[in-house]
Amino acid sequence: MHSTLSRALIALLFLSISKTTLANWQQGEASVAIEGADLTDVRVQAIKNAVADASFKNGSFIAAEDVVLDGLLVSSKSVITTQGQIQRVEVVSETVTDNTLTVSVKVNFTPLFDCAHDGYNRSMLVAQFQVLKPQQAKYGGIFDLGKQISKRFERQLSVEHSSPKVLLIDKAFTDVHSYDKIDLQEITEKAIFMTREYGRQFVLFGFIRDISLFEQVTEELLSDDVALRRNFTVQVYLLDAYRHNIIYKETYHSEANWEYSSDYSVDTNNSLFWRSDYGRVVLNTINNAVSDVSNLLQCERSFAQIINTEQQQLTINMGSENGIKKGDKFTLYKKRLPIGVNGISHSTLRSYPNVELEVKQVDSSSSVLDMYNPDQFINAELLDLVSPIR
Repeated sequence: MHSTLSRALIALLFLSISKTTLANWQQGEASVAIEGADLTDVRVQAIKNAVADASFKNGSFIAAEDVVLDGLLVSSKSVITTQGQIQRVEVVSETVTDNTLTVSVKVNFTPLFDCAHDGYNRSMLVAQFQVLKPQQAKYGGIFDLGKQISKRFERQLSVEHSSPKVLLIDKAFTDVHSYDKIDLQEITEKAIFMTREYGRQFVLFGFIRDISLFEQVTEELLSDDVALRRNFTVQVYLLDAYRHNIIYKETYHSEANWEYSSDYSVDTNNSLFWRSDYGRVVLNTINNAVSDVSNLLQCERSFAQIINTEQQQLTINMGSENGIKKGDKFTLYKKRLPIGVNGISHSTLRSYPNVELEVKQVDSSSSVLDMYNPDQFINAELLDLVSPIR
């Protein structure tokens, strides 16, 4: 019993070193009698009960039957009340005493919309994630892991509660040799190119820093067993391309059993891989990063680019798919790139609060704005920005 439970814990336990400033961790505990039942079913019920216990302690109320563990046993996206959201669950300990399983968990509750949200869906690019040390991918032949990770970031971001408009591109943001020392000049140059080329406000990019293997001894009843395990460490950046500023940088780490032999070539397109211990932990790690980025975006100001100026009317690159409606009001921002004493350009935005623009026409990806006061003059140029009046 202890051996089986130990293996289950090693296979499913999730470890994260992500830091979320708005996070609120609460511990919960629950015990369930085994009484000949299937241990997996007992474990799932115990975790649900423990999550419900943590929710009660956090001032939110959720029944155990309403806890959704998404098959991964590490996170839940169920919005439980307006007070908070279950971002992730970590199993702290599992013990069996007198045929009863006791589970202790930590639950990360993040406040929903703990800022003034403008109600618009953000526009985002996801650039290709690169494996920093390709030689680490040789074991198992997972050389295309970077492309797979990029796809999964794009898919998970697309279904988040903020519903960002996400586009996956087949380009990396920067060279792997500068992964931890991206300078301001490079950020500015890449941001200018990407806003002209793709017209998206945010760019998500990053690097897979570690997919190395290691051995770990697990205590068994009569002997020590050695498990082959694999790391997954990903570094995530979020760039506001309109303002040339990296607004988020974080490293996420996890590890899991690697169940494949040294001469086995893994098919990362096969769902069997993503249902393995390692595949599930990788997906969990991505989910945690997506949750953090999605929550951060709620507090970021939306900007749209001016893509046409004609007869005192402005066309912007946001439309109904971003949540824009006729009658919405915006104000004008002009971007400048003054050069500092070091020769590096710094992006600055100047607002024109007296210039009030109103949406007159909307299609899926663009909108036409006109002066709310027709007696005013619009001093706007291509690629200037507008932002909603809050």
